[in-house]
Amino acid sequence: MARAKGSSVSGPDSGDRAVDVALRLAEELFGFGSSGATPGWVRDRVRRYLEHQSYRSGLSMNEVARELIKDKAAVEQIVTSLRVGETRFYRDGAQWEAIERQLEKLFPADVELAVLSAGCSTGEEAYTMGMLLTAARRRFRVLGVDRSAEAIAVAREATYGREAARDIPPTWVERFCDEQNGRLRVGLLVRNAVEFEEYDLVKRVPQGPFHIILFKNVLLYLTTQAGEQVAMRLANELEDGGLLFSAASEVLRLRGMGLEPFRLAPTVTALRPPKRRP
Repeated sequence: MARAKGSSVSGPDSGDRAVDVALRLAEELFGFGSSGATPGWVRDRVRRYLEHQSYRSGLSMNEVARELIKDKAAVEQIVTSLRVGETRFYRDGAQWEAIERQLEKLFPADVELAVLSAGCSTGEEAYTMGMLLTAARRRFRVLGVDRSAEAIAVAREATYGREAARDIPPTWVERFCDEQNGRLRVGLLVRNAVEFEEYDLVKRVPQGPFHIILFKNVLLYLTTQAGEQVAMRLANELEDGGLLFSAASEVLRLRGMGLEPFRLAPTVTALRPPKRRP
C-alpha cells in the first residue's frame, strides 16, 4: 500500500530525530544551535519547516532532513527563518535613555564615535543609534552587520512601516524621517552616517576599535561555545572605555563568560572586556 503523502515510516519520534539532524547541520555550517540545549521555540520552528517540506515533497521528515546534507542553501533558509520576529526602532527604551544621559560622561564631546550594531537585522537598531547621536550633535559612524543578505537589503533601503517606529520619540520622527506612501524612510541626515555589511559573526567580526557595540539577542542562535567566542571577539574590538550592550536577559550569561559589568542606570548594565592582569 502506498505511503500517505508526507507521512513517516520511522516511528513516533522520527520528527525529533529529523529536527536533531537539521539543527546539527545548522550548527556545523553556521554555528547555530545549542549542543543539546536548543530552546523549545527553535525546535518548534524547525519542526514546522520540516513538516511543510515533507508535505510538499511526499518524503518523510527524516528523509527531508537527510536531503539537507546536500543542500546548504536549504539549511541557511532554516537559519534565516529562525530570526527573532520583533525588531523595531528604540526597542529597550531604558537602554537608549541611559546611553543618551551618560554619553558625554562616557565619551568626550570632541571624540568621533564608532558604533557597531552586531546582528543588526533590518537596520532599526543601527538607525536608532544614528538618530540618538545626531540629536546629541556628535560626530559618528555606525556600522550594522548581519549574516542575512535579505535583511541587509532592507536596512539599506531604510523604509519601514509605521508600526516599527511606534516607540521613536516624536521629535526624532519629525527631524529624521520622511513619509513616503504611508511608510517612513530614514532621512539622509542619519542615513549618510550609517553603513551596512553582510557578515557571519561566527566566522569573523568587524575590526574596531568601537566605542559602542550593540549585541542583542544574537546569543539565542549560537551554541555556548560559538556564542562565547563571538562575544569575546567583539569585546576585544572595543576602544579603551568602550561598552558592549546586550539584551538585559543576556547580561548574566555574558558576565559568566568573563565580561565585566558596567552599570549605567538601575536597570541598564553594559559590559567591558575582562581586566587585563599586569
